[in-house]
Amino acid sequence: MITRSDIKTHLEKMVLAEFLVGQKKVHTPLRDAFCQEYKSESAFEVFASMGALPWPVQNGGKLGSSGTDARTGAQKTGALHEGGPSTLFGGEEQGMLVYPVDWEITIPISQNAIEDNKTGNLKNWAQSAAGRFEQHKDYLAFAALNSGDATTYGIAYDGLNFYSNSHVDPGAEYTTVQDNLNGLTLAPDNFKTVKIAASKFLDSRGQSVGLNHNLLIVPSDLEYEAAQITTNREASDTANREMNPYAGNVKALVAPGGWLDTTAWFLVDPNQLAKPLGLVIRKQPQAFAWEDPSGPGGGTWNVKIHARYNVFYQDWRLAVMGNT
Repeated sequence: MITRSDIKTHLEKMVLAEFLVGQKKVHTPLRDAFCQEYKSESAFEVFASMGALPWPVQNGGKLGSSGTDARTGAQKTGALHEGGPSTLFGGEEQGMLVYPVDWEITIPISQNAIEDNKTGNLKNWAQSAAGRFEQHKDYLAFAALNSGDATTYGIAYDGLNFYSNSHVDPGAEYTTVQDNLNGLTLAPDNFKTVKIAASKFLDSRGQSVGLNHNLLIVPSDLEYEAAQITTNREASDTANREMNPYAGNVKALVAPGGWLDTTAWFLVDPNQLAKPLGLVIRKQPQAFAWEDPSGPGGGTWNVKIHARYNVFYQDWRLAVMGNT
């Protein structure tokens, strides 16, 4: 609990509060490029997809050369053909049920501390803790991205870890194993290997998804290495002045210190409407206060901020772990 002994300087009448350690009034989310928000209207939300749409199948006509036209001597491409019975396609449902989680901050303040606080901002300071929730949502998103090779924040819709060497869409037409889990140190050659592999992901019909993983997410420990890949016009691992094709075409996002493992790096496709992670928000932070007259220090004011939200995994193809 905050008492008079905790706010000795704030008891002075002319103190300039929040001057030494300023509180951020506006937080710009860092998660937007890889985390998609959903407003929740119930105790849980069910997300479902029918997988990829079928790829067009030829049924009628003929591809390629079909000889020489007898009338004109011209070469013919294609020919008439009546075709056969239609190919019937089904679909495979991919589902995820997500429950919002309760999060809260509670700060008790003695009545004496409030009365003797010359600057009068104690309750405002406590209520401003609502802004911390936006930072916490960012943290959850980065933490889930970082821990996708385990079950800490759930698993993918196919029942596997979000990063896995064995992804197969359940009940899909295409059942060959695909892989978005690597263990390579961040370096130009390893980056190239991972990016090329990610560009070749296939959908549940076995067709190319056409993704472009051009967002490199790193901890502060790898900010220098990421800059060599994303901004250095010449390849940093050679003295031959080779051109670096990723400079300007790949962007780097540096997570706040400690939010990612020191050697971890990830490639994300931020260009899709869907993102690799989802964030269900049932309740935005709301602050309320109540008084306990029986508390010490002339009674106690409790300021509580409460919210409900949870992070979950979406399409694993949209994110690749380069290293853990």
